[in-house]
Formats: sequence, C-alpha cells, structure tokens
Amino acid sequence: MDPRADKDRLRAELKARRTALTPRELQVAGDAAARLVTQLPEWKQSKTVCLYASFGGELPTDALMLLALLEGKRLLLPRVTNKTTLTLHEVTDVATLRASRLGIREPLPTAPTATLAEAGLILVPGLGFDGAGRRLGFGGGFYDRLLAKPPRKTFLLGHAHSFQLVPRLPDEPHDVKVKAVATPQGVIRCRVR
Repeated sequence: MDPRADKDRLRAELKARRTALTPRELQVAGDAAARLVTQLPEWKQSKTVCLYASFGGELPTDALMLLALLEGKRLLLPRVTNKTTLTLHEVTDVATLRASRLGIREPLPTAPTATLAEAGLILVPGLGFDGAGRRLGFGGGFYDRLLAKPPRKTFLLGHAHSFQLVPRLPDEPHDVKVKAVATPQGVIRCRVR
C-alpha cells in the first residue's frame, strides 16, 4: 500500500464531507467542541494556548479564541511566513486578524512572536485523526514542520468533526502524533506510542 496515495484518497473524502456542512451545523459543532476543550485539565492548567483560526469546513475555533482571552490566557496563533513555514504570534484581539493569501485569518506581521515551547496546549487542525494520535493534514507539511520537535510538556490536541476520526491512518516517519482529539461529541485520549 502506498501511504501517500491512501492519504490523498482520504483527504478528498474528508474534504467533501466537511464541505457539505451548513454554516449552522459548523457553528453548533464548534461551540460544542469548545465547551469540551475548556473543561480539559490541560486547558485549565495552560497559561498560554496556541490555537488556529479555522476556515472552510474546519471545526470553528472562534469561540475557543474568545474564551482563551476572556479567561486571561495568552493566545498564540500561527502565521504563514513563506511557502513552507509557520511562525507563532501573540493575539490580544481577534478583530485584528487578517486574511492571508490562502484565505486563512492570521495575526499581523507586527504581532509579537512566540515559540512553541511557550504553549501548554496546542490545538492542531487536521483532515483526519485516528486513535493512535496519527494526523492527516492538508499535505503542505506546515504543522509537521511546526510540531517536528514539540516540547515534552506541551499537550497536542487534535480538533475535528467526529466523522474525521478514522480507524487507522497511513503512517510516515515525519508525521507528528497528537495526545488527544477533541470533537463535538467528546475528547478521545490517544494511544500514542
């Protein structure tokens, strides 16, 4: 079996399912997942959280961003700095986010930078996840590079619709595993090896 071909097939299937969701379904799902995430001990203990601004059919993150700020947490978001790299920036007001060339809201280039090690919890987007913590991204490798050497204490939390949980994802050496996956229906702790 070719892992790359398997990943491409899964990407197409999962993107199609996400695209079929209505704005109302997305909002309800995002709010439900946000309630679950904010009840996690890892969220409660983190003074700094790294989230992402959702786009397209991704599970919405706006409620989580606002809750982080309301709870007095330091909020970090990624910004695409070139064709292959994400940098992290501090955000104190989500209204300051601007659409990138990819259409994803991100911090301004002048926003203070931060490192991965500063975040106690990192919310990780993906097209798919499995029970072993494997993640299927969009194929650009942005998060694989960002998370290549996550600090041991940092809690990597996948964030997805329930249908994005699959029995098993193809594995490649560069893939980074999450420790849990938050969906609108619950949080699944992964069997990370």
